Amino acid sequence: MIKGGINIANNHAIWIEDLLNEVNKNPTAENIKLIESCGKSCAMHQNQIEGINELKKSASDCKTRTDYIEFFNNTFPFEVVEDKDGIILSLGKDECSCPIAHDIKNPALCYCTQGHEKAIWSEFFGKEVEVELIETILRGGNDCIIKIFI
Repeated sequence: MIKGGINIANNHAIWIEDLLNEVNKNPTAENIKLIESCGKSCAMHQNQIEGINELKKSASDCKTRTDYIEFFNNTFPFEVVEDKDGIILSLGKDECSCPIAHDIKNPALCYCTQGHEKAIWSEFFGKEVEVELIETILRGGNDCIIKIFI
């Protein structure tokens, strides 16, 4: 959208890039939490929480972590493996799936993804979970690999 000779969409991208660059320079827990909250909001605005609740209903027979692993591997097009204190999702991506990462290729954007995954999986498991991004495309990896501590 052009308003008064200014391309607003371009200005938003520049603003977001500047914000993420500042987080990269100063990745304090507070700054990371701020960007994570954007990911949580993204999950809600895109109705992904509703979708995860449907998935949760489908997994209602799962009782153990092993049951969940089997369910996920039969449901998702990516690999899910058990770890001693959680599960690991290897998404098999060759590019970042975040919708704004095509325009903003900033590694701090991964904190947004971390918040997004926390929101989704906390809803799924019915309790707060922690998430670690083991590998990401924007941070120079070959895939997005996410660990969910449950």
